[in-house]
Amino acid sequence: MIIAYARVSSYDQNLDRQISEFKKLGAEKIFIEKKSGADFVNRVEFSKALDFVREGDHFMVEAIDRLGRDYEEILKAVSLLKERKVGLLVTSVPLLSEPIGDPLLDRFVKDLILQLLAMIAERERLESKRRQAQGIAIAKEKGIYKGRPILYAADAKDPQKQAVYHQIVRMLEEGLPIKHIAEKNRVTRPTIYRIKEDLAMMTKEDQTK
Repeated sequence: MIIAYARVSSYDQNLDRQISEFKKLGAEKIFIEKKSGADFVNRVEFSKALDFVREGDHFMVEAIDRLGRDYEEILKAVSLLKERKVGLLVTSVPLLSEPIGDPLLDRFVKDLILQLLAMIAERERLESKRRQAQGIAIAKEKGIYKGRPILYAADAKDPQKQAVYHQIVRMLEEGLPIKHIAEKNRVTRPTIYRIKEDLAMMTKEDQTK
C-alpha cells in the first residue's frame, strides 16, 4: 500500500497538485498537513501517517524536506521507515522510486542520495533563515522593522529570560532531549528549536569565515 504525506502552509493549488500527483502514482491513503513553517514541530498528520504505515508499505512525499526540519530529523524519519521495513518514495527524485539492479548497490546508492538531499535541504533552510536575518537587520537600521521581540535571547531585555536562554544553550550543548529542556525551563519546544537553529546558523557562519 502507498501512503502519501502532503504539507503546505495553506490550502492552495500546490496542495491540489500534490494530491493529484500522489493519486496518479498510486497513493491509496493521503495525509494532509496544513501548517506554517514556524509550526513544523507539531506535525499531527505526519505522526498519524507514520503510525498508519505497516511493513511492506511505501511512504510517499513530494520532497525530502517534508520528512523533517533539518538534516538530523530527516535522517531520523528515514531510519524509522527502514526499521519498519517501509519503502520511501520521493516524487521529485525518480531515482528514489525505481530499483537500480543489485539490491546491495541499490540500498547503498539510495542511502547516499538521501543523505545528500537531507544536507541540501538543511543548507537551503539555513540560507533562507540567514537572508531573513539580514533583511531584518537592514529593516532595523532603517527603523522600519516591526517584528515581535524575542523573549529568550542573549540580549533579551529581561535578565531572567537572558539567564534562561543561557541555560537552554548549555543544555543543548550537553545534548539533552528537547522535551526535557523545555520542561526544565518551562518554555515551549518551538522556542528550544528556534534557539537550536540560531546556534546552528551562527556555527555555520563562523565556519565559513
